[in-house]
Amino acid sequence: MLRQSPGAPGARLTRLPSLRLLTKVIGFYGPEMSLTAATVETLISVEADAKKGPRLDPSDGEEALGHSAAEGAKARRQVISWPLARRGTPASRACPVPGQLASGPRAALFGQPLAALCGQDGGLPQPVQELLAILYEKGPATEGIFRKAASEKARKELKEVLNQGKSADLDSRPVHLLAVVLKDFLRDIPSKLLVDSLYEEWMQALEKPSQQDKIDKLKEVADSLPTANLPLLQRLLAVLRHISENVETSKMDTSNLAICVGPNMLSPCTDNVLTLAELKERNDKVTALVAFLIDNCRAIFGEDITLPFSPSAQESPEHTNSSTGRRRH
Repeated sequence: MLRQSPGAPGARLTRLPSLRLLTKVIGFYGPEMSLTAATVETLISVEADAKKGPRLDPSDGEEALGHSAAEGAKARRQVISWPLARRGTPASRACPVPGQLASGPRAALFGQPLAALCGQDGGLPQPVQELLAILYEKGPATEGIFRKAASEKARKELKEVLNQGKSADLDSRPVHLLAVVLKDFLRDIPSKLLVDSLYEEWMQALEKPSQQDKIDKLKEVADSLPTANLPLLQRLLAVLRHISENVETSKMDTSNLAICVGPNMLSPCTDNVLTLAELKERNDKVTALVAFLIDNCRAIFGEDITLPFSPSAQESPEHTNSSTGRRRH
């Protein structure tokens, strides 16, 4: 279904589930099944497990991933304090309004609008800063980063710790686990990081005739993102770009990364029931968009976007706005 990306020797091809498997699942659940990011990942996992044999027990996941604790005392990364919003449970997935708060008594990191999690200075939540910094540092040397699964038990436990606002020693966790948790965070952002209501505008930008026209239009669309979304988008693209530039060790080129991460960043908001072919076509467009953003992030957001960064190296709102020409409102 997908071809090997040119110019990326050693990269492993990440495939979407086969049409045969998709057809079986659609036939079981009915034609109105939504092909979400989680559904695609589940189908990929099911098909891979069917080829490899018995599936590991989730409790064995960390050992299967070659988990090794950090040796000796490590200096903790300096991070900005986390203004955790105690706003409630994950919001509705039905195309919520960006910035709309969830209701309820429980503190949460996952499923909350970014505007509710970010500080007044626009700084990202501390756990997200640290996840990005560790993945920037260790992701390029981790084979199959963002593609390989992690222990389901460890995944749930870490998300619970982060949701409760407790301290988590992320440095000692398996890198694949951190990548999976970051994808979960992206998937659970109400209206997604790239904002579902902007889907058509993103696609129109990608259809521009020339490379420069695409870049210019993508800058305009990025400028219309909620203020809290832009710093996270820039950081995420910096991490993905850094990993793709080290494809010899990560085995993950731009195309692979876009396939694994893209559906968690944007999904078309529609009330219509889509056919399997339509769902696949839209998913392919999102993948193409994210691949283009990764490859051209420097041209869109500035040359310094992919410089090495630490969690404390947060851009001020003025810097963030100037990087895309955004005017302060």
